[in-house]
Amino acid sequence: MRTVPLPETATIAQIAQRAEVESTDIIVELLSRNVLATINAAIDRDTARAVLAKFGIDVTEEAAAAPTPAATDGDQAAAADDEPASGEPRPPVVTVMGHVDHGKTTLLDAIRQTQIAAGEHGGITQSIGAYQVSTDEGAITFIDTPGHEAFTAMRARGAGVTDIVIVVVAADDGVMPQTVEAIGHARAARVPMIMAVNKTDLPTANPERAYQQLTEHQVVVEAYGGDVVAVPLSAEQGDGIDELLEYINLTAQLEELRAPVDGPAVATVIETRLDRSQGPIASAIVTSGTLGVGDHVRVGNVEGRVRALYDHNGERLKQAGPSTPVQVVGLESTPTAGDELRVAKRSKRRRRAERSASQRGGGEQAIRLSLEQLAAQMTAGQLHQLSVVVKASTDGAAAAVVKSLGDVGEARTRAVVIYEGVGTITESDVNLAAAAEGIVVGFDVRIDPAARAEADRQGVDVRVYFTIYELIDEVDAALRGLLEPEEFEVVDGRLEIRGEFRSERTLQIVGGMVLTGRIYRGADVRILRRGEEIGQGRISTLRRFADAVEEVREGFDCGLGVQTTTNIELADIIEVYHTETRQP
Repeated sequence: MRTVPLPETATIAQIAQRAEVESTDIIVELLSRNVLATINAAIDRDTARAVLAKFGIDVTEEAAAAPTPAATDGDQAAAADDEPASGEPRPPVVTVMGHVDHGKTTLLDAIRQTQIAAGEHGGITQSIGAYQVSTDEGAITFIDTPGHEAFTAMRARGAGVTDIVIVVVAADDGVMPQTVEAIGHARAARVPMIMAVNKTDLPTANPERAYQQLTEHQVVVEAYGGDVVAVPLSAEQGDGIDELLEYINLTAQLEELRAPVDGPAVATVIETRLDRSQGPIASAIVTSGTLGVGDHVRVGNVEGRVRALYDHNGERLKQAGPSTPVQVVGLESTPTAGDELRVAKRSKRRRRAERSASQRGGGEQAIRLSLEQLAAQMTAGQLHQLSVVVKASTDGAAAAVVKSLGDVGEARTRAVVIYEGVGTITESDVNLAAAAEGIVVGFDVRIDPAARAEADRQGVDVRVYFTIYELIDEVDAALRGLLEPEEFEVVDGRLEIRGEFRSERTLQIVGGMVLTGRIYRGADVRILRRGEEIGQGRISTLRRFADAVEEVREGFDCGLGVQTTTNIELADIIEVYHTETRQP
């Protein structure tokens, strides 16, 4: 039996890291003991001892002077943060904040002379990105933060790694609630602010009114005798951009920003995502030292070896110095945004404990809840809490969803997020929701086919959204018992393409094998290639040998005509589905 030292209290994440056990397994074990806990919840040592005993691990008392796990694992840069600023001059890291639609992304577009504003769901930026631009005075690193008020937590984290904050204020709208939030984040981070008064080209622009409103929040610009720089500009027209960059460089010179270049790197993770071909990727900004390909790194309880580094343009790098934004490839799993990435000695990893859903639940089938059933029970006063598993396309988006869910509901009801993660919704997510008698909520992600089947088997409600407004509205309505009946998709069957016979402009004649369920004439279909949807269509004809048939079931070959403009290829999957109306 292994032994793990623990303090009097520790969070689930800390315990999982030390014991080398999945945090979800600990959460499920606590659920079996009628204890509802999230990954950041703290439990006492005795409770941890009882839980870890299930994994063959004993718990001992941690000595008061015991070194931290980072030090015992051979972290080569543990004391870097405690040293005064020294080393070589480095580029400033600038965070752009402000109210939604005041032009933050357009401003960055004007600075970088690229267009990324188009194509965002709901018209807002939904993930944090870091970019570096070159000026006559040197490089500047920019952090782009989302603009909707639901993403306050992401803005606060962004300010924590920045040297200068640009607060964008629209000259026509003036100071708005998120403008005040951005000012608060900059003050909390104790970094200088530059006010970018945008949209001065509009007929309704009134910069003077914006300056006056800022004074009401103790921000006095230089034109009014204060010490805060205000730059009038038009991001749309490109006016005032050069002046803004000059003020950024001047402020950076006054701050005397420096960092050691030599030695093991320390970086701050800004964003994480799961790439289908490269695996977990962390977007980070190096704060000291030099990060290179081949370095062994640790981010929280995630380890890895840097296989590749990419800059903000997608170009490969061999190494990255202070204030450089990089994409890090080679981590074992997606870390948490805001965590420190440190170069560390390679440590031996024990095999993590794994248990199946049947072992967790002992074969007992619990009563599951859909959002509609939840709404009905809320109305009847039979339920007061909804357990939610959250999966999102990026770590920052997941954090924003969690923050938003904490604000919905009313005094007698609430949503409790028991787990948040990045990437496709998996069987593990469904099993965790089943153990908690809750639901799975996805934001801008796909559902693994195996997870969909497991959800159907266990009766777990899994929902995916592409705008945060819809997600918040539906969960809030359910918590208030007001959810309306809705249409939902039912997957009837899946067919693998094994033959291509004829192709016309809007019709393709193909053949294949029905893998699951059934397919039928007149059915709506989606066309999948390597797990990703590439198009949709409808089955117009269906044949078994020379005979026209109405449907073909699992395990049989058939020929079919698909009305679609998508080019169907061998090994593509045809997924047949229909919609139904579900009543509360």
